[in-house]
Amino acid sequence: LVLAGDHWQLPPTVLSFEATKLGFDRSILEIAIGDTNNIHLLNIQYRMKQVIAGFSSRYFYNNQLLSPSHLENTGTHITFIDTAGSGFHEVHGPDGVSLQNNGELTVVQKLLDTDQLDLLKTAFISPYSGQVAAAKAMLPKQIRISTIDSFQGQEKENIILSLVRSNDDGDIGFLKDYRRMNVAITRAKEQLFIIGDSATIGADVFYNAFLTYIEKYGTYRTVWEFDLT
Repeated sequence: LVLAGDHWQLPPTVLSFEATKLGFDRSILEIAIGDTNNIHLLNIQYRMKQVIAGFSSRYFYNNQLLSPSHLENTGTHITFIDTAGSGFHEVHGPDGVSLQNNGELTVVQKLLDTDQLDLLKTAFISPYSGQVAAAKAMLPKQIRISTIDSFQGQEKENIILSLVRSNDDGDIGFLKDYRRMNVAITRAKEQLFIIGDSATIGADVFYNAFLTYIEKYGTYRTVWEFDLT
């Protein structure tokens, strides 16, 4: 029996709390990797620039995920746009459940213009369906717009990731599912833009490490650099 996959990407979707309590929120692949030594890592990725793959390689794959020479960095390939202090807070969408952040979408509109991104080569993704619905109403129709879950297995030259969460309590909800974020930050081939509130996410160990990585190997920008009037 041969199982092929990545247990550091999206976990199983389990809607039953009782099933979760009984341990059915772990995939067969995840269980098998914990119970056998016969494991082989395909350790060269052929999708993205090395710096885009770099954080995942460090955090999830013990620095074993490598990039071929033709994907070496040729400039800035990863950018974090910080909305801290802007007042761009999360709100509940029309369904009253999922969250959205219109301020982050305004930043996306400006980013598409100032960085002159090719719309047909650009995708917008977010963990929240409310943000995806709002994006479809606000952003150009040529851009691919999707939840992270729906975008697994896909890729684009440019990816804009909207984290949405911005509140005074540092509550990041299911941004805590780091495997979902592993999927999100490894979809871009050339340029990865992440928009989020460092004051909200920065206290979390994973996101603190991610922000530190971007400051060292990418570009850190603030929302104040954009004319949002």
